[in-house]
Amino acid sequence: MKNRKLIRLLCLILCAVMLFAGCASDDGNGKKKKKATEAPKPTVTEPDPTSEPTVVPTAEPTPTAEPAKPVSYDFSSMDSNIGKMIREAVEQYNKEDYTPLDEPVKYYVLWLGFTHVTFGDLDFQMTDFDREYLQAVTLNYEKSLESISNHNVDITVYFHLIDDTVPLTQAAGADWLYLDMQTVMPYITHYMEGREIDTVLTTVQTAGEENRARNEGKDGYGVHDVMLGLKTDGIESPLGYSTFNLVTPAAGTYPLADPEIPSLYATAVAVHEWMHQLEYLETLLGVEYPDTHAYMGPESFPGYQKYTADLNDYDFFEFYKLVLSGRCPYTGNGSVKHVGMYPKMWPLIKRNVFNLGNFTIKAADGSGYLVGREAEIGLTLGDEECVWNISYSGNGRFVLKPKDIPNKRIDLGNAWDAEGNTVGIWVYTGYDDAQSWHLSLNDDGTYSIKTPYPSGRVVTAKKGEKALLNTLGAAEGVQKWIIEAR
Repeated sequence: MKNRKLIRLLCLILCAVMLFAGCASDDGNGKKKKKATEAPKPTVTEPDPTSEPTVVPTAEPTPTAEPAKPVSYDFSSMDSNIGKMIREAVEQYNKEDYTPLDEPVKYYVLWLGFTHVTFGDLDFQMTDFDREYLQAVTLNYEKSLESISNHNVDITVYFHLIDDTVPLTQAAGADWLYLDMQTVMPYITHYMEGREIDTVLTTVQTAGEENRARNEGKDGYGVHDVMLGLKTDGIESPLGYSTFNLVTPAAGTYPLADPEIPSLYATAVAVHEWMHQLEYLETLLGVEYPDTHAYMGPESFPGYQKYTADLNDYDFFEFYKLVLSGRCPYTGNGSVKHVGMYPKMWPLIKRNVFNLGNFTIKAADGSGYLVGREAEIGLTLGDEECVWNISYSGNGRFVLKPKDIPNKRIDLGNAWDAEGNTVGIWVYTGYDDAQSWHLSLNDDGTYSIKTPYPSGRVVTAKKGEKALLNTLGAAEGVQKWIIEAR
């Protein structure tokens, strides 16, 4: 029994020694060292396929603030909208497509009859019959034009008689007299108030036995005659204007049998003078469009046939009807093309389509305003605010007129595209390249007033000096502008 107990004790002692030996080792210097403890393995959690991933936002760098661009009117949008209308009109013209408009164009005419006009000692007045006849002419004009256009245009005439004594103006270098627009502008302004007006027609009366008796023997009677019309400045003008002499109706034409039939001589004259206002469509659309006098035939207007008044229709009205319905035959390049007013051209005769309104043109550096005035220095940089009327003239160009001097516009001197040439304001000359301008948007949000000539020079202004045409960035003075609507 004792021997068994001794053997069991020895086994326990041996196990303890072996266990102690496994927990320590010799470091080579007879010392024992602890066994290195292993790093715990990371716990890996499998993603839950039904849960949304957690996104840790990345901090965005703080942007460097750029200087605010000046706020100018968006002239590019006007160019784009008009461009679309022009493209559609040209497409219809090219296809000889007469599809009518969905809605007729509303066109408003202010018609003023001046019953008493003078020139020196000459004195012309309307009779009671003239007043009644003129009112019939306005109705005949309105209804016949609507009928001829296939009702693509809806004309409203506002008719007023003016009994004040008003002077006529003599045409430069000629014996012709006419009723100048500036002379009657106070009446136009008065009757336009609160109305949308596209054009103004004015009429006087110099014919008739009463006027002959009143003026016979006076200086200038029988020499001076009243101009039947006055060609307007084109569609860029904020208001069309024509004037003509009433004379007397031909026997059997009055009273009107049917207002939709152009049967009065004065109606023919009114339509003729008004048609001059549409001739700008040739330049605007870049198509063949007949001159109002193209009824004279190929000697003066190649490609057109001659019409004779009173044989085929009253006072060339057969020709007028063909033009206003887009069916006037024109022979060019050996083929016949029908030209004139197509339906989608009618919206382009509205004055408010092209007239953008009134603006100030302020120096981008805040040093002043672009100023137009009746003076030797017509265009300059000044401290006073000047209001400009700006209208679209086609091909990405604009016409700029001082609001207080509407008969003048920014003009390049002698139409000469040269560095340092003078830029001023002048009456309409017909040189469109010298009187229409690109409003060129700069990278900094300002505009430059750029010539359409190949040089692309811009208007440069200094205080107290005449504005000049210079290369952008190559001359001293203001060349960049903030253009703001008023």
